[in-house]
Amino acid sequence: MKLIFHALTIITICSVAGCAKLDGVPEGTYTTDNFYRTEEDAISAVNAVYSGMTSPYLYNQFMEVIQSQGTDDCEWGYGRNTRNTDKNVLDKFTYDAGTNLFFQFWSTSYQVINRANAAIDNIAAMTSINDDKKQQYQGEAKFVRALMYFNLVRLFGGVPLQLSATTSLKDLAIKRAGAEEVYAQIIADLQFCGEHLPLSNSAANAGRATKGGAMALLVKVFLTRRNYPQAVEEARKVMALGSYSLWPAYREVFEIANENRTESIFEVQFISGSGNIGSSYAGYYRPAFDKRPGFGGFGDNPVTENHYKAYPPGDLRRDINVIQYSYTSDPKAPTTIKYPYYVAKYKDPAAIGVDDGGNNYIILRYADVLLMFAEALYLSDPGNAEALEAFNQVRRRAYGLPVNAPSAHDLAPGLSAAAFQDSLLLERRLEFAFEGQRRFDLLRTGKLQEAMQAQDASITVRDQDTLFPIPTQEMDANPLLEQNPGY
Repeated sequence: MKLIFHALTIITICSVAGCAKLDGVPEGTYTTDNFYRTEEDAISAVNAVYSGMTSPYLYNQFMEVIQSQGTDDCEWGYGRNTRNTDKNVLDKFTYDAGTNLFFQFWSTSYQVINRANAAIDNIAAMTSINDDKKQQYQGEAKFVRALMYFNLVRLFGGVPLQLSATTSLKDLAIKRAGAEEVYAQIIADLQFCGEHLPLSNSAANAGRATKGGAMALLVKVFLTRRNYPQAVEEARKVMALGSYSLWPAYREVFEIANENRTESIFEVQFISGSGNIGSSYAGYYRPAFDKRPGFGGFGDNPVTENHYKAYPPGDLRRDINVIQYSYTSDPKAPTTIKYPYYVAKYKDPAAIGVDDGGNNYIILRYADVLLMFAEALYLSDPGNAEALEAFNQVRRRAYGLPVNAPSAHDLAPGLSAAAFQDSLLLERRLEFAFEGQRRFDLLRTGKLQEAMQAQDASITVRDQDTLFPIPTQEMDANPLLEQNPGY
């Protein structure tokens, strides 16, 4: 069962709560004076925080565009055309502060943050529910707030750090906090979550943040900060929970029937069908000439030949992640397209339209924890056998082999730290293809320019491109903001 979070606006400045019932959006208007009275109200407020992540400007399109199309995994051109200027300039690294995609991503992220702040502030003041429940609901909101700030700080650097709900039009101009301050808040929020969120949820509440989700996201934060000892320690905590394991087959990770189970740690929830919030990925990725099951897609994020050829022989992940259309098969790819490679990962035969997929968008899964653990441990202790084993478990599954038995595909011992990280970066590219990881991985390892040069030497990645520009609209509205260097 999927929990679908419908949102309902409460009339305070930029404050939002959500619908407590999961089968529809309630009628009526609420304010903070007549809301936040019951536990159902608290749940509704948290539901609205989750629902914000389903926006096309976040996890229903733009996050994946940034992570794949703005890297060596996807590229427009070679016979393909798009009318979306923003995607083209991101693709070719010719964007600037006026690129609307950045503004939409930034502003929607802050809308979700403000929903989280409203929930945190108002639930704290409630007297109708016990402290444990209050802390759980606050923890859910803090988890999403931490995730939003983690995305923003990695993409834009230090950003305004707003930690209370906006209830007035006064004093809206806020300076950018330093990146270290933003990270400190992210860590504090996730540590709170680790203390107060439940270990698991019932089937009726699948999709809500858990203790394991907070811990796993904290691993990623520590790894990004190159704090390897703490990343290792936190990863061990996740592994010790015993709540997660790898699916035996890679394809099982992405089957709709398997969502929120086994390997899943946190997913953004989508469901097909009239009145629900469907995923756009299955439709957007499928090209227009492929009209199965009854409608053509947009062919977004076309896959590079560089990515397709990165899979070694026998790696089963390639055909789960990428489809190569043949000029002689049906549906027939136009012969004008030089590299007819497209994303195949998100499939929903039951979808009735481009925006009607039932595919969840995975934020965290157990394979990620294993590879983050391997990276942090090996870089702090080169040659570590435990790190190699964690790495090899993920690799063995890629070839359809038992994950706990040594195989001929295992990474050989004795690699230098640099060589291991190169192998790890490739493994992550293949394992998490089109799951919102690639750009962040290249930024974390300092490999963005190198990767783009290898994929398409005609694309120039400037030094400033490791951060996006602060959107022009935000600079105009907030005179206290300073632009990133080079823009």
